[in-house]
Amino acid sequence: MAQLSEEERSAQRRIVATVRSCGVLNSDGLAMWREADCGEWKATAADIGQDLDQLQVPYQVVAAYRFPLANAWNKSLRRGEEVRIATKDLIHLVRWMPSLKKSIDGLPGDCPGWNFLFFKPKAEGMVLMGLALAADWPVWSEAQARRSRLLCAECDWDLRLRDDEDRLPYNIPDPERPNKIRLVCGRCCNHGLDALEALAAAAGQPS
Repeated sequence: MAQLSEEERSAQRRIVATVRSCGVLNSDGLAMWREADCGEWKATAADIGQDLDQLQVPYQVVAAYRFPLANAWNKSLRRGEEVRIATKDLIHLVRWMPSLKKSIDGLPGDCPGWNFLFFKPKAEGMVLMGLALAADWPVWSEAQARRSRLLCAECDWDLRLRDDEDRLPYNIPDPERPNKIRLVCGRCCNHGLDALEALAAAAGQPS
């Protein structure tokens, strides 16, 4: 590596420390989450982005949500921003953090990605959609997943488990709250077919 400027050295130290403290590595790349409007002393997503710009590492900042805290009076998901570096761009980060390559090479083949995906029945057919969750959603505790509504609303099955195709997640809203996401496993909702038929009938289309 060529002689580094003081600005590059400072940015490198901060990025390495941030990745070690909160970086989440998966099949889609690496992500670093920051809660929005919380007045925390940690670097913000914008601060992290400035360091990555200094190091010429491509990234994007996206909205991402985490589970509500157990003692929070407001049970809404916590809004945040996540700095994400795609897998194809990690080579630019490895230049500044060589030890990261071993972690990348050690990722299991079935490692999940950034998105929690679910099926949404619509009048025109079944659509695959995703929740804007923080990248660490696969390792949340069961209680944290429940607070994030990632357990089946009918039988409490953990919808993060994708080893049973009979229990994939579907968005089947409560009729009284049609605009609110309500996830149900395929076994409890007939794989969304009943909702699909009801929507098609309401739209005057053959199911």
